[in-house]
Amino acid sequence: MQSSKISKLEEKALKLLLKYEDKGLLQSELWHKLGVTSRDGSRIAIKLEKRGLIKRVKEFANDRWTRRLVPLVKPFDITVLKGSPCPSCQYNNNCGPDQTYSPTNCVLIENWLMSESLTQEKSAVPINVEEKKP
Repeated sequence: MQSSKISKLEEKALKLLLKYEDKGLLQSELWHKLGVTSRDGSRIAIKLEKRGLIKRVKEFANDRWTRRLVPLVKPFDITVLKGSPCPSCQYNNNCGPDQTYSPTNCVLIENWLMSESLTQEKSAVPINVEEKKP
């Protein structure tokens, strides 16, 4: 049974790759940034690929065949949850799919989403559309 936890070095490698987004990095560039040997770097890349966190794309660079490491995951921006009623909800202990309360029909979440929607509409830049008169 394979552990689902990644090592500190694998985590560091993934964080580095996430900085380069869809472009990714050549594996040799990653090894240099991590300060590891190509052997250790290859093992890290293979483990991350097996976990579905990156893809290794064959590429001809610097007069030789190598691999470009591209992240398949995206960083999660927690700011989208700012103001959510869930963390401080009095019904939190009884909330879930098979519980008394459920996020799918929660009035508090609905009100929060509606207020967020209105806030975004107000902050949107209005487009000036002029009517053509006949």
